[in-house]
Amino acid sequence: MTPLPHIRGLLLDAVGTLIRLHEPPPTVYVRFAERHGLRATPEQVAGRLRAHRIEPPPLAGVPLSEIAGREREGWREIVRDALGPSAADGPCFDELFDFYAGGEAWRVEPGAAQALAHVRVRGVQVAVVSNMDARLPHVLEVLGLAPVIDLVALPSNTGFAKPDPRIFRFALERLGVEARSALYIGDREADCVDAARKAGLRGLRYAPGGTSEDRQLLGEWSMLEAHMT
Repeated sequence: MTPLPHIRGLLLDAVGTLIRLHEPPPTVYVRFAERHGLRATPEQVAGRLRAHRIEPPPLAGVPLSEIAGREREGWREIVRDALGPSAADGPCFDELFDFYAGGEAWRVEPGAAQALAHVRVRGVQVAVVSNMDARLPHVLEVLGLAPVIDLVALPSNTGFAKPDPRIFRFALERLGVEARSALYIGDREADCVDAARKAGLRGLRYAPGGTSEDRQLLGEWSMLEAHMT
């Protein structure tokens, strides 16, 4: 088979694009809290979680070896605010953190694995470029996606986070692909798709249900190949 024309590298966001949570986080948090005798309602937890913007810790000057630990402690503070210190400083936090590192918490977007396998056998290299923490590679592995992904670029293994263009450059250099020959797909325009475009890549927003006529949207993964030219 010959390579697909023009696009030699496909870069993807993870959460909301390639994978998605099975359950709303408040439901999960309350379930784990109850196992440890802690009381909260999903409504209470939802309100507390809304106060947090999920993002990587400050990265400037931080050794790569320390970033994963800082990510974990950042999540501890989120659990502290959502469920209280008894949850954050005890086994409840450890169990919650580990839960989101496993496959039970996640599902693969319909058709994504098949679409990636299809373009990959035609010579396109695939990288996940995500701001998720260091748990992501294991999540992708247990979900069966590792065989169709050549590289996972994260703050914890690059020292950069979107919208910093250096995380895109890191992935492109490792893949051996020029920005003009790469396509990025993500579910958010700001700080995601737009950041990739500013780094010189083509950008496509993943919007399930979007019209197939809009060349700026990927409405379903089965339409991927149509955007690769």
